[in-house]
Amino acid sequence: MAKNAGSPKQLMAIIMVDSVDDARNFYIDKLGFGHVMGVVGGDGQLDFCTVVLDGARIMFARSPEAPAAAKSPRPKQPVELYIEVADVRSFHDNVAKNGVAITDSMTLQWWGDRTFKIRDPLGYECWFYQSESEPKPPQGAKIL
Repeated sequence: MAKNAGSPKQLMAIIMVDSVDDARNFYIDKLGFGHVMGVVGGDGQLDFCTVVLDGARIMFARSPEAPAAAKSPRPKQPVELYIEVADVRSFHDNVAKNGVAITDSMTLQWWGDRTFKIRDPLGYECWFYQSESEPKPPQGAKIL
C-alpha cells in the first residue's frame, strides 16, 4: 500500500439538529460562514445544509427525533467544534458586532493557540482559534 493512501484530506462534521434552517441562518448571518449546499424537504424546511468558513465545513442534518417545539435556549450539547480562522482577533470583533455572546474571552492557551468561544443557539460550543506560539505546557504535564 502506498504511503498515505487512503489518508483523509478533510473532516466534515455532520451535526444533527432540530432545525437546519435555524443552524444555517445563525452560522451564515452571525458567524459569517458561506452556504455550500442544502436540500429542502417536503415541508419546505431544510433537511440538510453544508456551510463553510475558510475551508472548515459543517453539515447540519435534521434529526429524525426533532421535537415539535424545541426548548430555547437549548442545553449544552456533548460535542464542541474547534475551528481555525485566519485572523482570530478580527473574527472575534465581527462576531461580537453581530450580537453573538462570547462565552469564553480571548485567551492565549498553553498549547499556543489564541482562542475564544461561543455557544450557538442549538447548544454547541464553538471554539475559534489561530495558532500563535509554541506550546508551553503546565509544569508537571506529560506531553506525548
